[in-house]
Amino acid sequence: MLRVLAGPRAFSHIKAHGLNAADVQSVVCASGAAKTLTTIGLDKVILGQWLKNIDHVVDLLGTSAGAFKLAAACRKDTLEWLDRFADIYCTQTYAERINEPDIRDTISWAPQELIETLIADGGDKEILSHPNFRLHIGTVRSFNQLASENVKRQKQAIARAALLSLQSSHSLRGMAERVVFSDTRSTKALRPIDEYPTHNVALDKKNLGPALNASGAIPVMMHGVEIETEDGIHLYRDGGMLDYHPIPSQLWPSNEGIILYPHFYDYLKWRWFDKFYPWRKVSASKLDNVVIFAPSNDYVKSLPYRRIPSRSDFKRFIKDEPKRIDVWQTAVQRSEELGEAFLELVQSGRIADEMVLLK
Repeated sequence: MLRVLAGPRAFSHIKAHGLNAADVQSVVCASGAAKTLTTIGLDKVILGQWLKNIDHVVDLLGTSAGAFKLAAACRKDTLEWLDRFADIYCTQTYAERINEPDIRDTISWAPQELIETLIADGGDKEILSHPNFRLHIGTVRSFNQLASENVKRQKQAIARAALLSLQSSHSLRGMAERVVFSDTRSTKALRPIDEYPTHNVALDKKNLGPALNASGAIPVMMHGVEIETEDGIHLYRDGGMLDYHPIPSQLWPSNEGIILYPHFYDYLKWRWFDKFYPWRKVSASKLDNVVIFAPSNDYVKSLPYRRIPSRSDFKRFIKDEPKRIDVWQTAVQRSEELGEAFLELVQSGRIADEMVLLK
């Protein structure tokens, strides 16, 4: 039901000592829109139960829907807010707004509503003052054509970058810079080792909502988000463009503890365009202390339509929204089994026998 894949150092540690909450330094959640619903039950157990009574700091890093989910986990009642996140995400519908003149208005509305709910009524204060969790939100600062709100220019920029991505992982150079909005209480030192300019911005009540919004603002489909920082006002977009499945060692090279990665796949894709190339998977050398928990192939085949939820379901079920909602909610309900499987593995110590070494 649940696959466990570990980088070399994490593999050796767990073989010798098992996996304990005290070992965990970070939790990372990836972009993936509706795919993130696949692991809600697992997220709840890890973040809302297993790590609930820790006496040390755990840094949470996410982009797009992964960042939304981790922000929900930073509310006081983690279990309740992860349930609310899943419910709002599943039941979002564009049926009543589909006739708006700009499709970006329609699509941008749903995540804005979700984020506003997350931070309303003191939610922003809870997220920024969680006793143990420190939130980090990955975004992209846009330049040149990618910074234009003209859809035609954005499409040209994306098309050019897509072509360049065939040869290089730096196809967005000159159009995108990484900006990570981080809890000021974190001691993590952001030292990215790729070739993209990177900025670390203090996360506060003023920019929390905009940063979350920007982290999931897909180019062409959604409006960019203007955020003012110390070096001026810039237009921000989907953090998944540079960190589709964030790779901790590329941002925090000095990581020492175990990094948990509850994920919908048993592999990682670093850049946004990498998802189109089956051979581009992150190597074990970049995942030394990472442990990926992912649903098994058999588990996925047991879900409705034998697959995990996808943003494309909006089109697939365009004439039957209740059916899409039911499919997504079923995936969320079933994900509780993944959480139970996780607890059984770590509590019994069987994780040492069940995990696979990443290669």
